[in-house]
This record gives sequence, structure tokens and C-alpha cells, in this order.
Amino acid sequence: MNMSTRQSGYYTVLENKSIDDAVFRVAVAWKHATPPKAGQFFLIKPRRSSVLLGRPISVAHYDGRSVHFLIMKLGAGTRELAETGEGEELSMIGPLGNGWADFLPGVPQNGKPIAFVSGGLGCAPLMYFAEEPAIRSFPSFHFYAGFPTASPQLTGMITALPMPAHKLIVTTDDGTDGEKGFITDALNAGDYAAVFSCGTPAMLKTVAAICGKAGTACFISTENRMACGVGACLGCTVRTVYGNKRCCTDGPVFNAMEALFA
Repeated sequence: MNMSTRQSGYYTVLENKSIDDAVFRVAVAWKHATPPKAGQFFLIKPRRSSVLLGRPISVAHYDGRSVHFLIMKLGAGTRELAETGEGEELSMIGPLGNGWADFLPGVPQNGKPIAFVSGGLGCAPLMYFAEEPAIRSFPSFHFYAGFPTASPQLTGMITALPMPAHKLIVTTDDGTDGEKGFITDALNAGDYAAVFSCGTPAMLKTVAAICGKAGTACFISTENRMACGVGACLGCTVRTVYGNKRCCTDGPVFNAMEALFA
């Protein structure tokens, strides 16, 4: 983790906009010189909150003056965030963890593109990664986005990226958009120099297996429950071939070939 950039304080909500029935986007004023890295996250809750701990939310976009988050309403903490209005303040700790680009030096420059593979809101940190200048060292990147059902708003956000993917592949469990089925069914890992993935543990396990069989480098962003966010409580353990690691400080991005899946 880049300890020098971690901040703790209150940040003003500039916008809180509903994306669909379950997902909303929050833009928060960023008052520091150094922006967060793609893949990093914050512990966030409203300044006036009934919950003790902030919810870990990854960065979806940075526009030079504000940090954007895509959040799904799942429980008390995220419902409170959904109800915050413009001008209200959020308590935020971060940015925490490592970033996607930290792993780019290890990706072979073999003339192949790279792939982003997401499930649901796993697309958020990968959309921010698509803004990283470092990925332009590869011929192109392809974006695989899997959703339970059609999500035209999120698909539209991927299509509208400042540097759009050369190829967008969408799947839905119910067939209401793109191909019917799981996003992992559409992935041919051998076509890529590396695969970067964020989604459910089951999806990440499958992506890692596909990449392992193809001999393709694979890096995954894990989603674990967290408490402190700074590695002290050991509540977000990730099992690896090198022993237990902490999602919040050693991750959240890991080399998939080093992760041990249940």
C-alpha cells in the first residue's frame, strides 16, 4: 500500500445519481494533489451514520477534481450512502491497497492485447483502469462485462470510456443483453498477454483456472469483508501460496496464480 497517500477526513458530495434501481454513482470532491490509483479503494460512510465501519468501495473514475464511486444498495451502510445529498459530507479513509498498474511491468509485451473481465459492479475499478496511460503500451484492450440481466446504464458507461475498449463483450445470465450465459464462457485467455478481473469469488476462481490452462498472466481484485482497512485486524485474509495475505494492504489486487481458492 502507498502509505504516503492515505488520507482520513470528511469529503463533500458533489453528486449522487441513481444509475438503476440498485446502483448509484457518488462524486466526491478530492482535495489532494495525488489522485487514487485504479484498483485502490476507500472505506466510506456518511458523516452522520448509524453504522460503525465504513464500507470498502473501489474508485470508478477520477476527473481531476472529484473521485467517483459506483455503489450497489445491499445493506444499511450502502443504503445510507444512497440517501446522501449534494453538499453533505462523507467520512473517507484512503486510498487503500495496491493498484492494477502495479502489475503491468510483469506482463509480457508479446504483441497481444490485454483483457478486462468483470462481473456485475466489478466493472467499476476496471473502468478506472482503462483510463491509465500505462495500458497504451499494449496494442489494445478488450472489455468483458457480465451482468445478471441487461444493464444499459453500466454498459453505456463502459462504451463511453475516454479511451474506449477495442472490443466490448457483454453477457447476461438471462440473455437480455449480449450473449446468454456467464462472462467466463466467452473468454479465450490464450488470445491475451494478460487478463485483469474483478467479480465474485466463484467468477475469479473460474477466470484464474482458464488463464492457468492457457498459460496467460492473470491478476484479480478480491472482494472481502473488511474492518480496519489498514492491515491491523486481519479480518480480510486471502489465502495464497505464500501464506495468508491481507486484502486491504497486500491487495486487493493479487496475482491469480498465487491465490488459493476454496
